[in-house]
Amino acid sequence: MEKGLLNTEGNKEVEILEFSAGGNSYGIDINDIREILPYNQVPTRIPNAHSCIEGMIMPRDFLIPIVDISKCLKLENVSEAKKKMLIVTSINDLNIGFHVDDVIQMHRTDGEHISKPGRKLSTPLKKAVVGILKTRDIRIEILDFRTIINIINPDVDLA
Repeated sequence: MEKGLLNTEGNKEVEILEFSAGGNSYGIDINDIREILPYNQVPTRIPNAHSCIEGMIMPRDFLIPIVDISKCLKLENVSEAKKKMLIVTSINDLNIGFHVDDVIQMHRTDGEHISKPGRKLSTPLKKAVVGILKTRDIRIEILDFRTIINIINPDVDLA
């Protein structure tokens, strides 16, 4: 999902996957997702890796680095008894797993229901939040995983 999400025409439909991390609701454009997996493997640590990288796993026939989304967003880990899920992205053919607490549900909406993020966000990493979807009396902060990937590794070209 790119920042162009906020520039969608009012009738253009978008699908946002809602997930939780650190007790907050977040979303990602479904077009950036390759698959959703249970996080039931212990990752192999990577020496000298960025502090947000938990390690690598091989869920099938490919290796993926695992990013702790709560750590990247500088969230307090409020729940010890959390499910562990991986949202595996395929942004520019890069397979990266994002460790989240739980996957909640899919939201189908149009661009006019997504507003620009304000000043009050759940994360100090404000540039990663590209929009707010309000539904069911909750705010879903829509994240741009490209921004998070570029923070972890600025050398990766995701244009």
